Amino acid sequence: MAFTGRVLPLKQGSEAYRAIRGLRPALFWLLGWIAAVGFSQETTAYSNRLTIDEKLAGWELLFDGRTTKGWRSPSSVQFPEGYWKIEDGFLKGARLENRATDLMTAGLYRNFELTFEWKIASGGNSGIKYFVGRSAKLVFENGKPPAVEGTVTPGPNAFFKEETSGFEYQMIDDELHQDKDDPKTRSGSLYQFAGPRQSVAKPAGQLNQSRIAVNGTHIEHWLNGVQVASMNLNSAEFRSALEKAPERSQRVVNYLNQDCPIALQSHSGAVWFRNLKLRRLHVAH
Repeated sequence: MAFTGRVLPLKQGSEAYRAIRGLRPALFWLLGWIAAVGFSQETTAYSNRLTIDEKLAGWELLFDGRTTKGWRSPSSVQFPEGYWKIEDGFLKGARLENRATDLMTAGLYRNFELTFEWKIASGGNSGIKYFVGRSAKLVFENGKPPAVEGTVTPGPNAFFKEETSGFEYQMIDDELHQDKDDPKTRSGSLYQFAGPRQSVAKPAGQLNQSRIAVNGTHIEHWLNGVQVASMNLNSAEFRSALEKAPERSQRVVNYLNQDCPIALQSHSGAVWFRNLKLRRLHVAH
């Protein structure tokens, strides 16, 4: 018998109608799962890669999503295993018991544009540092200024950290961390120097897009498409902010004319980085 091309509707209340209707929740769940997995695989597959246009424009990957090549401890050429690891295409930093360490590039940079994505754990505090000229193993205790490890007797709640110093692109949980109320210390700020009047960071656990541009004496910080900090290093504004900044932040002036590493900070709570892309800039005149 020839197929006429007509599809007869199912009779409501029939056994076939009830069977198909009973499958609808499972079908909707399956379609949603396929869409979610497909989206996740697509975004992960295209992370930590350079497009042809980016390669032609001089961009380079600082992290390939699979290996620790190009990254080291502040005090050695080795990667600080345990404190940092690769997780689902991210570089993840976190405390190991009561200790943490920053993570530095093997490469040195002076004038550059850096783009990256990041997310922070609830209540967390991290950042990216540049013009990094030194590091120190410090002891942190509530209510006390940081002290060099070995020069004080730490209490039972002390936190030990190998920390780099330099300019910092601040990254915190802008909803819960105590630094959220000061524009100069909230996410995206040039820490202790300039920052956004209002937070534009995503909530903890969500992905942010950031950009740092350093060219000659001009610095810009961008967060989620918004310029959140800008500073001219020859300006009276910078000199005034420098005088008010903590001593560890003032040391950066000793390295402004040098090629220096870039460092990822691990301070409190877990932090994740990916799509770290950099291109060197020619000094603007």
